Parts: sequence; structure tokens; C-alpha cells
Amino acid sequence: MSPAELEQKAERAVRRGELLAAIEHFEAYLAQQPDDERIRVRMEAVRALLQPSELVSRRRTVPEEPETRAAPVSSTEVGEMHASAGRFAEAAEAYERALGKDPENALLRERLAELRALVDQPRKADLDGAEKLDTSPTAPGGSPRPRGRSEKAHAASFAPLPHARPLPREPKELLEELLERVRTGRRG
Repeated sequence: MSPAELEQKAERAVRRGELLAAIEHFEAYLAQQPDDERIRVRMEAVRALLQPSELVSRRRTVPEEPETRAAPVSSTEVGEMHASAGRFAEAAEAYERALGKDPENALLRERLAELRALVDQPRKADLDGAEKLDTSPTAPGGSPRPRGRSEKAHAASFAPLPHARPLPREPKELLEELLERVRTGRRG
């Protein structure tokens, strides 16, 4: 597998939450390209997301080296930056550029299809289906109601509470009463 494909598989594994698989792909990439500091830094960032219990069986083979210079950003990385910020149209454009450079890459085509589907989704709320607010100053029963509250919210706020009988003082009777309330779902 080429280094570019390994990098893409690793990034897809990160997006899916499969962090151990992503680290394995990054390590395979670094076995082919050991001088690629950008991938090494990315792998360490993913490794930092793992829980300590997940790292027990894994040992580092290469000591961490600080990043000395910024690596160039690929079109796929730009696309992922846009996608993580919710700018799906810009992300799709970046993936189209990447696909132009590597038209045979199935992973790029798959991600581009995902992004295009996200672009086509409606982003606005369905206001016609929302509950209408009553803006009259008093409720139907005559009690004053704050402006902008719905009838459902008002009714829930002023619903009569059931009259609860007092709890018995004897421990056995108290326990029986509480168990009965749990069984019937009563609170008071």
C-alpha cells in the first residue's frame, strides 16, 4: 500500500474513532517514510487521545521529537479542517482538488460523496412545524403568564400537584409505603 493510501486510511480510522487502527496505519506509513515529521506529529496527537489502558499493550519504538518546522498542508487536510468546522461546501471543493491529483483513489471519492451529501442537507429549522407561542398577557384561566411562553409550558408549570399522604413514622410501615410508591410510580 502506498504511503498516501496509508495516511488516508489512518485519517478515516480517526474520524470513525478507531484510534488503535489509525496508529497502526500511521506506523506502517512511517515504516515506508521514516523522515515524515508531519505524520509522526499527527500519530502522536492521535496517541494522546487514547486511554492509558489502551496503551498497555503498545510500546513506542521511536522517541518523540519536537516539530521544528510546519509541514505543507494537503488538500485532504484542508478539506478535513473545513469539514470539522461545518463548512462542507469548502471541504468538498478541497477534496475535489485532491481527487484531481489522484483520480483513482477510492477513499477520496468516498469522502467526497459523504461531504456532498452533507452539503445538500437543509441547514434551517422547520419553523412551520414548531409550536406557536401565545403572546396574550393572561392565560385562559386568567392567571398572568410571562410573554413568549407556550400553552404547554404554562400548563406544565401550573399543573396541580397530587395531595400526598404523610409518610408513616414506623420503619416497617415507612419502608412498605416507599416500596408501594416506587411500584406505582408515585412521588408523593
